Amino acid sequence: MSSYTIIYAIIAYELLTTLILPWWIQRGSAKWKLRLKTFTANHDGKVIAGENKDKLLFIAVPSSGAGRAMDIYDECIEELQKREENFTIEVYVTKSSDDIKNLVLSYDVSEYYGIIVLGGDSSITELIQAPLRQNNGKWMYPPILHLPGGSTNLLSKELHGMKSHKEILRQFSTEQVKHAGVIKLSTDGDDSSSIYATHVAFHGIGRHMLVEAEKHRHGLYSVFGTPALMSIILKTVFSPPNKDESPYFALLIASTRNFAGGMDSGFGMDLFDDKLVMLHAKQYNGPFRYIKELMINMGTGELARQYFTSTLPEGVEVKIGEKFTFKDHDFHFILDGTSTVGQKGRTVTVESVQESIQYFVL
Repeated sequence: MSSYTIIYAIIAYELLTTLILPWWIQRGSAKWKLRLKTFTANHDGKVIAGENKDKLLFIAVPSSGAGRAMDIYDECIEELQKREENFTIEVYVTKSSDDIKNLVLSYDVSEYYGIIVLGGDSSITELIQAPLRQNNGKWMYPPILHLPGGSTNLLSKELHGMKSHKEILRQFSTEQVKHAGVIKLSTDGDDSSSIYATHVAFHGIGRHMLVEAEKHRHGLYSVFGTPALMSIILKTVFSPPNKDESPYFALLIASTRNFAGGMDSGFGMDLFDDKLVMLHAKQYNGPFRYIKELMINMGTGELARQYFTSTLPEGVEVKIGEKFTFKDHDFHFILDGTSTVGQKGRTVTVESVQESIQYFVL
């Protein structure tokens, strides 16, 4: 390779990283914001009249899934209109994360037969926080139907398996409601600041992944979608920001199928059991061990088999029960990329709240 070729390659790389890529991301971000604004203007407050006097509140979270919620919105409305109940549908489009966090307390939802949320896992997490905190972990409002409008949609997979949004809307029962538990996290016994997770709470490397992903919600993620998300996650796995964080990995799950993308991971539990599972690894030991032990093994059921035969890998601990209290660690949990709880030196209490939220199921 000649010296000129090397020089040209360096110049091309500099142009790409300092001029072209930033311009492309800025342009994509501007188009993304315009798309959000247009979608909101076209659909927020829309009322789709039906013959049934009962009404459904349809909450659309347009930023979910790098626009996936907007992509499938029309299909969702069409499927709802085909149902024999012929409900009247009132559409509410969220404008920000603060909007959905305060929605139930500022908007009277008691008049609705049910609440449909087209969004991701974080959309549900944000929606339930204030109401559950106000009512000691109990959802005192109409049942929820979660449609997979996000990137991973782990809660939807837990509730509906691998069903698509169309299949869910065709098959869910308006008369069959099941009560699911949630994970409650509080510091120093302060219930007024408790945080609730519908199915999973991350600490350690999982927290760093979600924090990094959130930073790019209106940048790389909005421009490149899921491939950008995967590159962010892989970068965090191979180059974590704090390898000495202890415990570096902790995962609390109220159910066990979600982590495997809708498949049963072998612990014999689901979202409607009154227990939770804690996975705990003391220290980061490299990307390949992390991927093998805590992603592949969980997804294939191997971790559960190791647990039941007492042959867990060194540094990994699994507990099944209803309540745990942890001390003397930096327990900074993040729930679905939105909320955090815990500081170093404080006591974090983790417990499973039984029969907390009502969901429509298939």
